Amino acid sequence: MTVANEICCPNCFSMIPAEAKSCPACGERIASLSARGYREKLLHALAHPLDDIRMRAIIALGLRRETVTAVPLAECALRHPTNVVEGMEVVYALRNIGASRERLHALAMLANDHAARAVRAAAKAELERNLADGESTDGGVRSSF
Repeated sequence: MTVANEICCPNCFSMIPAEAKSCPACGERIASLSARGYREKLLHALAHPLDDIRMRAIIALGLRRETVTAVPLAECALRHPTNVVEGMEVVYALRNIGASRERLHALAMLANDHAARAVRAAAKAELERNLADGESTDGGVRSSF
């Protein structure tokens, strides 16, 4: 089988025959995976083994500005601690997401737990900036982490 006759399974990212109706590795039907919503596809792409695919998903999720994506973005950065560029892009994406507990929690996760000093520092600076600007974690009363 040549690469030209293969596609990447949208569920498990295994290489499968282009004509396959379901993935031999994970068993998922290809047609059912195509029916997923765009946000769900982007969130799933955060687990992709290729850095550039994850980076595109991180950027797209940041542009969508949805608070429910904050923690999955931080978890992605924590799963790839040696990829500093990706971690910094996650901090930037979180900056785009509106004020919310989820966003502040994701920034705190990175500030406390990321292996890269630059990512920790950027997340901490963003947290401090938000708290100094009066961003609330509980609907109006300021709190700190």
